Amino acid sequence: MQNSVDKLDIFVNGLYLLTDFIYELIKNSFFFWLYLMKGFGIFTLYASIEALLAVSSDVLDKKRKNTFNNFKTNYTNSDKRRFLSVFIFFLVLYLFIIPFLPAPSVVGETLWSAIKYLAIFSEAFVCLMLVTRTVFEREFLDMKWTVPLQIYMLVRVAGWSLVLLFVLVATLWFSLRNGIFLIGFAPGVVGISSVWVVAKIKKRFDKMLLKK
Repeated sequence: MQNSVDKLDIFVNGLYLLTDFIYELIKNSFFFWLYLMKGFGIFTLYASIEALLAVSSDVLDKKRKNTFNNFKTNYTNSDKRRFLSVFIFFLVLYLFIIPFLPAPSVVGETLWSAIKYLAIFSEAFVCLMLVTRTVFEREFLDMKWTVPLQIYMLVRVAGWSLVLLFVLVATLWFSLRNGIFLIGFAPGVVGISSVWVVAKIKKRFDKMLLKK
């Protein structure tokens, strides 16, 4: 009888934790869209993602904070961030369009196919860098982060990069098929996944340093 009660307690506690976690995903997603729309998605993209990743980090660290105040605290949109937002927005849009364009008359089909695959790969890598930069800076406080260093880290632990890329692709796939998932869950899933993967990368590098 006691074993049944213990199992029920474990089940109820697990269900509560799962429900609470899903609730946090929904809140993070809602506030991400709220701050993103402040700049129509063009001028606030980078700052909104920074805030999302910071809040997602607190969720995984089980720090109970008011989501609205947490987003407000971590959201900073300077001129540099606005420039990055515009640049990244149009870069990703351009790379997204290329695979759907017909081959120009001056470019052979084989070369154009290679360009299409390069565009897809480049877009995937840009997205990986976008959703990991802030987390890398928070996890590796003693490093001065540059684009080459971030590229090295993502390539050095390609396995975890592929895991995160799979999550991004899966999230995009579900988002294109379900508007509720896009609005209510997609940003939260991306934020939590990015923080979780970078935490795994940090542990791997720590182990590598201990072995030396």
